[in-house]
Amino acid sequence: MTAARPAPLVSGTVTVRRAHLLRFPAYELRAEPGLEVGLARFSALNTYFFGPGQKVALPWEVAWRLTSIPRGSALAAVVANEEGRRLAMASPGAVAGHYGINGRDYAFALNPAEARLGRARAWDLSAGEEVVARFTRRPFGGVCAVPIPLPAVLLAVLLARFGIPGESGLRLPQLSWGPQK
Repeated sequence: MTAARPAPLVSGTVTVRRAHLLRFPAYELRAEPGLEVGLARFSALNTYFFGPGQKVALPWEVAWRLTSIPRGSALAAVVANEEGRRLAMASPGAVAGHYGINGRDYAFALNPAEARLGRARAWDLSAGEEVVARFTRRPFGGVCAVPIPLPAVLLAVLLARFGIPGESGLRLPQLSWGPQK
């Protein structure tokens, strides 16, 4: 067994575009510095419900998976390496439409960058109080102000595009300890 290669860091512009109509890779993620990653058909059904998840082909001939696992009554999006080990995981936050992205050495929050009805077009990735990246649904991609691990970028792109199915139904009821008004 060989040691797994560390996840690359992404900085600068990230673009996701259609590469091929019928064959793999259907989509291509390009990021600075010169990173090109092949993605299978980009859909919520492939990632969250059917089969082993979305294949992510890295330039050094290794395939990761973008998939999901059950977490209580919810789903959590996961990036798994070639051995099936989790590199990063994203789950819904306390407020619908807000997410936490965690890896071994990092933790980010992904929140809508704009208030609007329906799904936001822009999303901010924060490390603590600092916004470190912004991802958009159209054009599909983002801009990273600081180096961010590729698994976190893959999850941010997925969540900005699709979210997590059923996330709005996962909230706890509000408890009231005083008299009703």
